Amino acid sequence: MTKTEEFEARQELKALVDNYATESDKNNQDYYVHVFTPDCHVQVYFGQTLGMDLHNVQDVIREYKGFGAAKESFHMNGQQLVEFEDDTHASGTCYALAHLVNEVDGVDKITVHGVRYYDKYVKQNAHWMIAEREQHFVFSDTRTIGK
Repeated sequence: MTKTEEFEARQELKALVDNYATESDKNNQDYYVHVFTPDCHVQVYFGQTLGMDLHNVQDVIREYKGFGAAKESFHMNGQQLVEFEDDTHASGTCYALAHLVNEVDGVDKITVHGVRYYDKYVKQNAHWMIAEREQHFVFSDTRTIGK
């Protein structure tokens, strides 16, 4: 992989995780077919506990839709570290904060999740996609807002 190809791949991988966050804010889980391979493997951990173990993109979409839409959401990605194995395989770690506002008993509550993603990427049909993801909710904090 040339330096230019590596630069372009890094840009596409950053856009991949950023588009995932942006579409999640829109509650558009159907978009995930553009992010994950059809046979992806996604594991979601809450602290040290495995909460979900999903084996294809349709299961990911269904499970995430099952959470229901937040009243408001704001996902913000931080650093992304990527290492290339070859021209079509890479692994990466992405750090994020997810802010979700929900109404509970007539009061707005905000939950802030610190999330770390451990991804394995594959380039298929000239596009990078996530083939495997370990999603770790490292911490969560909920509090009342707006009063």
